[in-house]
Amino acid sequence: MKGRLSADAETVVDDYLMQRKREPTASVPVTVFAVPRRSKEGDSVWFVTNLELTPGSARAYAAVFRRRWGIEPSYRQIGDFLPRTPSPTFSVRLFYFLFAVALYNLWVLANVLVTEGTIPGKPPISTKIFREFVLLADYG
Repeated sequence: MKGRLSADAETVVDDYLMQRKREPTASVPVTVFAVPRRSKEGDSVWFVTNLELTPGSARAYAAVFRRRWGIEPSYRQIGDFLPRTPSPTFSVRLFYFLFAVALYNLWVLANVLVTEGTIPGKPPISTKIFREFVLLADYG
């Protein structure tokens, strides 16, 4: 694939078999595709999917995947609000997760309010500062 990209092909789509060789072994067919990076000339972005693609549809799927990139880091930020628990009880773990999502949403709201409605690249209030503020507040 890299050779075809270096031969001035704009978009490359290949079928690939992903395999796990250690026990328990498994394999799954996937589609690997590369499209030109929008911000860097001569560079490509690689994707792996279980969808069947043609080179013509690969760019459209890349545009859809790019919109998800904002979601993935956001989901990781929820982990900053998630308490650790040894509890195997589903309801306890679900409560902690939903509470962490609520705290994450409050953090996003606080950042939007601080920046007067604009959404900056880097939040002005870090998750660490927000957590400390929540812990120090007097809830009476």
